[in-house]
Amino acid sequence: MKAAQRLSIAVFAVVSIGASLSISAQQSGSEPAKAAKPSKSPVEEITLPQFPLDMPAGPNLAIYQQHCVLCHTSRYVTMQPRFPKTVWEKEVKKMVDAYGAPITPQEQAQIVEYLVAIKGPAESK
Repeated sequence: MKAAQRLSIAVFAVVSIGASLSISAQQSGSEPAKAAKPSKSPVEEITLPQFPLDMPAGPNLAIYQQHCVLCHTSRYVTMQPRFPKTVWEKEVKKMVDAYGAPITPQEQAQIVEYLVAIKGPAESK
């Protein structure tokens, strides 16, 4: 079946269902539902509580928070085991390559530096 034929069958089905509902409403004596009156302020405002990020201090903490806390909770990294620098480099690169994190190579290096500082040790040679 061609796409145009499927589309016209779908449109016919939607129109038929709508007409059928309209006829049912008329036969039952009920009127179609009226739209609700708009409120004076269509947007409700709420204030969410502010919780400070509970991250250990370290070099480039602000870069880490700017890029990583968008997807991860602050606890996500603190519960990780200590990894060498090469593992952290691969993890950060994976976030960019596999998940599309918008992190420049310079920022990746800064994030790795932070992760090694708080969840190192640095790689032994």
